[in-house]
Amino acid sequence: MSVKKILGWIILALTVLVALIPLVRGAVEIPIPQHHLIHAALIAGGLLSALLLATPSRDVGSGHYGWLLLAVFSPFAAMLLMWPSEYAWYERHASGHILEHLGILGLGFITGYAGQRYAAGVGWATGLSVVFMAVASAWGFGVAHAISPMVTTGTTAQSAATSAAQMLRSPDLALGGKLFAQNCAVCHGAHGVGGEGPSLIAEKSRKNFAQAQQWIMNPSPPMPKFYPAVLTRSDVRDVAAYIETL
Repeated sequence: MSVKKILGWIILALTVLVALIPLVRGAVEIPIPQHHLIHAALIAGGLLSALLLATPSRDVGSGHYGWLLLAVFSPFAAMLLMWPSEYAWYERHASGHILEHLGILGLGFITGYAGQRYAAGVGWATGLSVVFMAVASAWGFGVAHAISPMVTTGTTAQSAATSAAQMLRSPDLALGGKLFAQNCAVCHGAHGVGGEGPSLIAEKSRKNFAQAQQWIMNPSPPMPKFYPAVLTRSDVRDVAAYIETL
């Protein structure tokens, strides 16, 4: 076995060990940007090992198109595994978190390996693109701002106008605290220190205001979904603002 392939296997083994860290670390929530950077490192490790282990094709015409399809679609699958709204669930379930990490690593490996098998250089191009996407995700991927639907008639229009006016005001921290006590404290503790649910202390360092709102509106199980049946869009803003003060 060549030195190049030995190095490839060593890098792959070390990256797998990094992917298994949640098994040792346990249920500890980390900031979303840091989570994305860890994923970028896993992809990079899988990619580099694949580039060292693959025997590149020197003739584009001889490369099987199946390799090309794998190289093109694997990055999309990797990005789906990095969907931020699922991070809270992964942080609470070490086995699921490890499977996510191994899946991301494996897709990084497949991207590079399949690309090189199709044609020399393709693995580098597709692999570096998915690493770049993972790094770029640390600065805003998965956060969508709410868009109010256009309503023009009847009481629905009046309700929409009222909601829009409420969204323009500053968040009401007192109301947010009251809503938190009524709906969230039973799991997260009276002051967000944790209980059945995770601690929300210093949540501001893990999620920005927009991300906190998205998390409340679209939580991962077992967290209950209070919006829109219990909390209005304005209530969500108030609760998210209160959580940011913990």
